[in-house]
Amino acid sequence: MKKLALLFCLIFQMLILGGCKSDPFIVFSAQNPKDGLNKNQIEYYFKKGQPVYYAVISPKGFEDDMLRISLTKKDTETEFGGYTNYRNKTVKLNGDNYYSDYYIIREEGIFVMQAFSVRNLNKAIATGIFRVYAD
Repeated sequence: MKKLALLFCLIFQMLILGGCKSDPFIVFSAQNPKDGLNKNQIEYYFKKGQPVYYAVISPKGFEDDMLRISLTKKDTETEFGGYTNYRNKTVKLNGDNYYSDYYIIREEGIFVMQAFSVRNLNKAIATGIFRVYAD
């Protein structure tokens, strides 16, 4: 009976703790994610001119072989904060469960990165936010 209870407890923990980890997500780092990252290397604050490495990760894989990456800058100087399209690119995936690259941003601000499947450009599959600040 103890073994059955232990098995049930393990299955329950896997479902509860690992349930949301299958959705795509974006991580940012000052180091290239292709070299491997640990949780201490994930960052959300970068200096102007510093490479902002990012990785779009989908543990279950992507539904398409193309991905649209959209980078938007949030306007922090207006009362109602608008958004400006900063950069967009469409990339071909190699069948991996991730895509990584970097940007060098030379202006301050809050940036929102979104990843879209090219089959549906109306709904982001992953979103991440980071800030670039002056030296």
